Amino acid sequence: MGESNIIAFPLHRRRKLVEGIARVLESKDGEDANAFWRSTVKTILVQLSESGIGPGLAEQEIGMLLRSVLRDIATRSAKLAR
Repeated sequence: MGESNIIAFPLHRRRKLVEGIARVLESKDGEDANAFWRSTVKTILVQLSESGIGPGLAEQEIGMLLRSVLRDIATRSAKLAR
């Protein structure tokens, strides 16, 4: 059997995922927000690993996801401040 490459749709482009995480994080404070993020990341890392995504690429995906989540929170906050 030949070697295959898995191409996953980037996490940071999954709008419902990004917006969902952002909304939950906005509703939590301090350690509750940290615990939610850590739990979410752990679940996603397991899913990526089970899909054949290596640790390095998985960490990059999580980093880009975090930036997108933070951008979504900032955008929503800016709209509310108007």
